[in-house]
Amino acid sequence: ARWIPRAIDMFCNLNDTFRIAMLMEEEEAYKVSSRSEDEDVKAQQDQVLSHVSKDIQERHMQNYSKILLGAPYLHTLAHGNLKQQAELHAILAEMQAIMGQVCSDDTSHLKNCIAQYAAPDPSDKGLEPPIYADNKSRALLGVNHPQLTAMLCPIKHAKAYHEDPTKVQAKLQNGVIKIHSAVWPAFIYEGSPPGKDFDPDNVQEGFLKGYYLKQVFRHIFTSPSSAL
Repeated sequence: ARWIPRAIDMFCNLNDTFRIAMLMEEEEAYKVSSRSEDEDVKAQQDQVLSHVSKDIQERHMQNYSKILLGAPYLHTLAHGNLKQQAELHAILAEMQAIMGQVCSDDTSHLKNCIAQYAAPDPSDKGLEPPIYADNKSRALLGVNHPQLTAMLCPIKHAKAYHEDPTKVQAKLQNGVIKIHSAVWPAFIYEGSPPGKDFDPDNVQEGFLKGYYLKQVFRHIFTSPSSAL
């Protein structure tokens, strides 16, 4: 359970994953089986899957397969009798609670260090203006902070930001340039400042190699002392 949000899927919902993946398994089994199926049951299965896109179905199946590699007993429970299925639901509920706690623990432990990790070379120079963990004000956070703006700026606008930081920062603040889940922020890419060497014709180059990601990764998976 602790490994799932860290190495499989941070946003995994176990009940949805097992329900969708098992329906997909049954659908595949029917295709290669000569046995007749209950039309009403098949119609219900098809109706459930029709509301889930193919991409999401594949994501659930990938998560399901990876989870079963680490805990094959869950597969036995999933395809067992009613008592075993009840046991499965209880285990999944407990696992989901642990997964939520893991995410909470990781983020709470990062709180005091995150501003330090945002600086390209914190041993030499920190953020300017500095950000303190006990500061209650949000006035200099996000796109109101020049260095954080460079990190949060959508990667396709990173070059424009480096050429004219004030102009692009203003566009980010007033919503002309929108930040949303469908665009990658500059800090995902390597470079100092983030995304400096981004190549729009080769978007995989430097992807997920940003210094900020590396420092947070080391903090979580090894130790805070190894992060810098």
